[in-house]
Amino acid sequence: MQTRDATRKKLFSKADLYFQLLENVIPRIVTHRYSFISDDWYKEQVDEGKLSPAEMNAVVAVDLLEKAHLAAATSLIRISRWADAVCIMYEAGNYPGFAGALRGLIENGGDSVDGLLNIPAALATYHRRLNDMLAGKMTDALADCSSLEHMLDHYIHAGWAGKKSDPVRAAKANAEYVALIEKVVPSALSLYHRLCAIVHPSNQSIGWLFDFDELGDRRIALAMNDAAKIDALYAEFPTAIGQTFSLTCNCALLTLRVLHKFPLHPKLPELKKVDWSPVGVGREVEQLLRN
Repeated sequence: MQTRDATRKKLFSKADLYFQLLENVIPRIVTHRYSFISDDWYKEQVDEGKLSPAEMNAVVAVDLLEKAHLAAATSLIRISRWADAVCIMYEAGNYPGFAGALRGLIENGGDSVDGLLNIPAALATYHRRLNDMLAGKMTDALADCSSLEHMLDHYIHAGWAGKKSDPVRAAKANAEYVALIEKVVPSALSLYHRLCAIVHPSNQSIGWLFDFDELGDRRIALAMNDAAKIDALYAEFPTAIGQTFSLTCNCALLTLRVLHKFPLHPKLPELKKVDWSPVGVGREVEQLLRN
């Protein structure tokens, strides 16, 4: 484990502090069992006038909060697995494996940011109203949470086999997800395209094996110097791994932090102890939760 800790510190820099936090919270978040109401059943009940406004608002609130928890939980599990894969391939000195794992980390980081970036602040803004909905106290009007639901539905349901007529369930191009993290990770898209070239059948997928003796007999030899290639790639993009990892973790962990305000999910006391002041949206969320 000492070697793994050193690898995490080298590759993820200051973001390595998230690993212990994830190891503490993931075992508890996976104990939750989700309750989702069938869309067809809900529509039938509404059409037949069998649900009051208070009951409909309660259904909407539960559905929204359950989706938010599911998105945050799966985001953390997925990004932690990709982070482990990056470390394993680095330690194994496997250049294509390292490139593939790092590509997965960046792609999934972009996907998580797309689904969760705006969720913590939105839930924190309306946490009192959502609690009233859960308690059946919002009886005068129907709440519209569709914009938040669409973000979460896209994260949970979108796929290439989805209905083309439904933009919520149609996956975007992978590069579109990665582009979302460019403001925080300026090199993300450039690195992503490089990794795709290494992983896909292309000249770069074999070019890393060529050792051209430019000053000698000008012949090409095949050299499997994986470790040197990994170090060179990391040196060119030294902050991308840690920044992507921390951004992804922050979106999911802040979502779980806000969900403490509702009586639905396992409590994670570690998140109340985190100093969110260095994170802009973290400061905003903590202020909103005090209101």
